[in-house]
Amino acid sequence: MERVKETLVRLTNGSAEISRPSPRQLSASDGRALTVLLLQTAERYPSQDLSDSLEGYLWDYQELALRYSMKEVRAYLAEHRITPGARFFPRPDECAEWIERRLEAAAHTRQMQRQAEAWKRKVAEFWAWAEQWMEDTGNDEEELSRRFPAFRGTKPPKNDA
Repeated sequence: MERVKETLVRLTNGSAEISRPSPRQLSASDGRALTVLLLQTAERYPSQDLSDSLEGYLWDYQELALRYSMKEVRAYLAEHRITPGARFFPRPDECAEWIERRLEAAAHTRQMQRQAEAWKRKVAEFWAWAEQWMEDTGNDEEELSRRFPAFRGTKPPKNDA
């Protein structure tokens, strides 16, 4: 564990360079925060010697923080700490998969919300039109429901204010 700490201190102080320079860099404060977070995470796995791989992990986690955000990387590492069965230091590819699943779930939720709002608008427009149609044609709601079954049961209650 002492070798891991020494490696992280060198990385934090800039005395050890990561061999793959990134065109974008984390801010100094985010870089330090990520280094500390990885050190704290490494301490949870004392039986795992990470001294040879820590530099690569730091590089990969920096790239993930740039690609997604520090907030997402931090959320993953926090979640991993309490995940049952997590017995090894979290790999960056696992982090990326977790973040992607979260982003996909959030996008799906937003899409479902947009569809629900669009359906509400469509129903409101339909009933505004339907009232006029029934008046113009002399047809009743039963005929309207027969012709437009998708809108059956969607009529909003009347506001008797």
